[in-house]
Amino acid sequence: NSTIQRRHTIKSLLVMLADKFYPLPVEDILFFYTANEKITAYTSDGKRHPVDRTLDTLSEQLDTNCFFRANRQFIISRKAIRDIDLWFGNRLSVNLIIPVPERIIISKTKTPIFKKWILAEE
Repeated sequence: NSTIQRRHTIKSLLVMLADKFYPLPVEDILFFYTANEKITAYTSDGKRHPVDRTLDTLSEQLDTNCFFRANRQFIISRKAIRDIDLWFGNRLSVNLIIPVPERIIISKTKTPIFKKWILAEE
């Protein structure tokens, strides 16, 4: 009987388009973005998918090896990161391989956690 509780991570999300539901594999998602209380998943094919969960819920359900909660607006995928700029006040600015709605800033307090995460082996 193991005392370590392994987190259950989701492999896909059920998203709705028009009046149909379809599964969206989490591995296809480059980032999640929230604006006006709506969450959108952006995929590598350039599409946007409405997601019916909060970023808080998603950050608890996604594989933390693959996804990082950058700030209040973004959860980003490791494979989506192109490069990282130093930003004002010991913060970081993350650049993804596709355009994003606004700059992704990692706060000063999250920067050490992010650096550890980005260097961790999958």
